[in-house]
Amino acid sequence: MTKRLLMQSDDYGITDAVSIGILKAIDFGLIKNTGMFVNMPSSAKAAEMLKDKGVCFGIDINYVCGKPVSNPEDVPHLVDEKGNFYSSGTMAKRSKLLRMDALGLISYFEEDPYPYEEIYRETENQVKRFMELTGKKPEYIHPHSLMSENCYRAAHEVAKKYDILHTLDMMHQYRILPGTFDGTKGNTVDAQMEYDVSGNLLENALPTMKEDETCYFICHCGYADYDLFQYTSLTLRRVKDLHAMTDEKVKEYIRRNNIQLITYRDL
Repeated sequence: MTKRLLMQSDDYGITDAVSIGILKAIDFGLIKNTGMFVNMPSSAKAAEMLKDKGVCFGIDINYVCGKPVSNPEDVPHLVDEKGNFYSSGTMAKRSKLLRMDALGLISYFEEDPYPYEEIYRETENQVKRFMELTGKKPEYIHPHSLMSENCYRAAHEVAKKYDILHTLDMMHQYRILPGTFDGTKGNTVDAQMEYDVSGNLLENALPTMKEDETCYFICHCGYADYDLFQYTSLTLRRVKDLHAMTDEKVKEYIRRNNIQLITYRDL
């Protein structure tokens, strides 16, 4: 009986350094699936670098970092006076959080901070930008950061319109292995550097896999450059994730335990 594991690294294209790190994890490590940010200055270069890699290439829909693909005037509730997306923290403060879904992926607010028409417009425009940059549809749609009910509904409808797999639908079918970060310690640089991603995989996550089971492990590989610190607090953790995804001990564990690395194409 074979265990199947979908290894995914998010945020490809957010900066040059992150893209280069994810490429290393694809070429020399365990990553078989990655989603691209299409609205960043690095996006076009990132799309070109990933050609002919054979990786399952999706889109990470981004509403909280950089500028929108849409005209800022068409999405006024998503951007600040400079035309940049509001951060996830800013948007979360706009309305009272009522509850999360069973997996902690979708946030339900007293009043959704993302107007549906605007978020649908931006989601569809990001998918169109992906097709412009790559010449093909994304193989999957994946949310980034804050995912409100309207964000989920918009991404789901766009995925349906363009016949693209939506990862949240898959995640409710298959088990997500314990993550790469201890959120109780916050997102400080010290907390990110303290966490042992390889150790978590070898001692906690991978040993929980059962025979004939399909699981997810989602991480954020990359190197850190100056731009990354301007866009997100998730910085040096990416270096730890990259190390884990190229760690010979982790790769050997996967081989020895008959764990098959899969892509969304297999699902």
